[in-house]
Amino acid sequence: MTMQDAKRGFVTDAAIELFLKKPIAAVTIRDVAAASGVGEATIYRYFSNRANLLVACAVKLQAEVGREFLSPVQTDGFGKIAHFYGTYLAMFRVRPELYRFLSDFDAYCISEGITEMEEYQDNFDRFREAFFAFYREGIADGSVRKLDDPELFYSATTHAMLSLCKKLAAESRIVRQDAAIDPGAEIKTLTRLILDSVKKK
Repeated sequence: MTMQDAKRGFVTDAAIELFLKKPIAAVTIRDVAAASGVGEATIYRYFSNRANLLVACAVKLQAEVGREFLSPVQTDGFGKIAHFYGTYLAMFRVRPELYRFLSDFDAYCISEGITEMEEYQDNFDRFREAFFAFYREGIADGSVRKLDDPELFYSATTHAMLSLCKKLAAESRIVRQDAAIDPGAEIKTLTRLILDSVKKK
């Protein structure tokens, strides 16, 4: 790793801490410069604009989250799928701000028309590949039932899980009914529904 790579990583880490504490719109390059002790001009040498810095932060957080989702577990295929989906709740309990950031990041990318984030998009393939490896293992060991459309199942269930976690982390409770249910219990219930639909009876 070069000195420039190390400094770039240091700036990214400082920015991540700010983005996890505040909405994206509230964090400026000046804030990142103050938090990292690196001049604004230097930050612009590492990242041509604020959007590039933000995407770099998202990629780094994605790698961190990926280590949790894809960590090896010694069990059958179903157990690995259960670990995969259970990680949504585990992450929500210890770092809900990650989901709040993701919600904010998605909205920011849409509003700013940010589309150049190949590494971020490519990394999602690792999650998909892991799920399908676990699914094939489960079919082989008899712990998972054969799905009519595994691709659709993966897409629908991961979107549902992520959307629920982002909503619960990012949105205030608007109606009294929202306050009546524990967020963790909601995520756990959705996880159980997903797992019940894939487990071999």
